Amino acid sequence: MSIRSLGRYAFIQAKLRTRIGSMLTQEHMDQLMRSQTLDELFHALRGTPYEPLLDIYDESGDVQRLEGWLFARNIELHQEVAKLLEGIHADAVLAMTRKLEVENLKGVIRLWFSNTIKQQNIDYRFGYLYQDRIVSDIDWTRIANAENYDEVVEALRKTPYETAVKQWSGKEIAEEGLFSLETALDRTWIHLLRRVVDKLPAEDGDLALSVLDRDADLKNSINLVRFGSLYQLSEEQLRTLMIEGGTLVDSREFTSYLNMPAEQRSPQLLVAKRFPDLAKQLEAMGKVQAEVQTRVVEQYLFTVRSKSFQAMLRGNPFSFGIILAYFFLEERQDAMIRILINGIYYGWDSATIREFAI
Repeated sequence: MSIRSLGRYAFIQAKLRTRIGSMLTQEHMDQLMRSQTLDELFHALRGTPYEPLLDIYDESGDVQRLEGWLFARNIELHQEVAKLLEGIHADAVLAMTRKLEVENLKGVIRLWFSNTIKQQNIDYRFGYLYQDRIVSDIDWTRIANAENYDEVVEALRKTPYETAVKQWSGKEIAEEGLFSLETALDRTWIHLLRRVVDKLPAEDGDLALSVLDRDADLKNSINLVRFGSLYQLSEEQLRTLMIEGGTLVDSREFTSYLNMPAEQRSPQLLVAKRFPDLAKQLEAMGKVQAEVQTRVVEQYLFTVRSKSFQAMLRGNPFSFGIILAYFFLEERQDAMIRILINGIYYGWDSATIREFAI
């Protein structure tokens, strides 16, 4: 690694370590978990990066505005880190930010669908969506107000998402809904990210690709259990859900799982080779509802992912790993705050909130 690269990572590591140090501690999270009202929750967040939530809630009492602030904060954190970098490393962070761009795009297309196909009023809902530039130049208002699907496609012309949205006609979207389109958009940002990561210097590229491959196997495992066992989608439908990367989709157990009758699909068979401890856990549970199995798989695989990123923080400080770990920790922390807000607002019991937040 060059002296210049070492200097860059030393600066970035110091910056991100400081931010990580200001994140909520486990003790603080335990305190937040004991909150009975949103007022208690937001007052407990005083002196943290989430303190602005208190002012927003005091002004409006609007939970959707709180979620909008969290989403915008996540975008800004990604953009700030990209500005700390240059060249292909900055490009890689912006490519990671496309995940958020696609989430926003899916939200805007859902509004268009509600407005045009379902004839529902969307005026109040559009204001909650992020409307500034994320990575690409996208006219969010034009999409939301499009009179038909062809106009949605035209609004995305010359963007990375043009090919994905052109696969369907307006008639197909109206009849089939948005599920397949949203899946195609997810596959698009992942493909674009892998193309950029391929250009990173060897050590950084190998690390980032290993993370993408691991995440692909984890995500594909979750989707197969959720949609294959719980919702019993067809083999063809399941194949369209698979994201690029990893080794699962080329494995014998993947083929066997798809070839089983939907009602006989076994999560244990699917995960036994890659996650033997999870397979034992599922076997020990005996016959339970597919929904319960799905939740167990999701929790276990999240733990695998979490441990991997924690290991990066203890690893080589002069690598792309510190950036990947930072984004994971921020994303997880935001998700926990979002769960607490919604859980308290909608009256979930403390056990349910803790189940989803941990």
